[in-house]
Amino acid sequence: MRNRQKMKLLLTSGSLFSLFFISFLALPPTSDRDAIENALNELESYIPLQDSIHPEVSKVAVGWHLDHSLRTINEIYKALHVSDPEEYKGDLNLGRSFLLLINKIPRGRAEAPEIVLPPDTIYSDSLYLQLATARDHIQAYEALPKNAFFTHPYLGRLKKKKALRFIAIHTEHHLKIIRDILKNNLR
Repeated sequence: MRNRQKMKLLLTSGSLFSLFFISFLALPPTSDRDAIENALNELESYIPLQDSIHPEVSKVAVGWHLDHSLRTINEIYKALHVSDPEEYKGDLNLGRSFLLLINKIPRGRAEAPEIVLPPDTIYSDSLYLQLATARDHIQAYEALPKNAFFTHPYLGRLKKKKALRFIAIHTEHHLKIIRDILKNNLR
């Protein structure tokens, strides 16, 4: 059966699975790592705009989202790096499954863990240093053991592959907020 016929069959079946399957087919063939590298470039482009704020979009400035995103990438990598892959035990977490399925974090639903909270004052130099570290970590990511893992406070244990997917989703979440701040910026 040719691809066009398969798509037609999926479309006519009307199942929820079909809709998800078709939406995944429509995604560009970008790996999570490529998506993160592109996101890091975009984050870097916003550093000069770190003081921009739009309270109707976010209570915090662009710099907060930049710092938080970079801290998250770096802290996840560090946790994966020091984890003992033999200690990994899978668990069922519906929130994690849903988030990884829809590839999106709803706004205003969770608070950032203290370890990834930005300081009160954010300096450009600090952002550039964190950015360089994040790039190094993403480059070194493949060398991590397959069962390296970290424990997210809400989503539970994520192995290396799912952690990379989470990083991509989380970074895109904050990039969307930054884009909205800058699009709607009144300053």
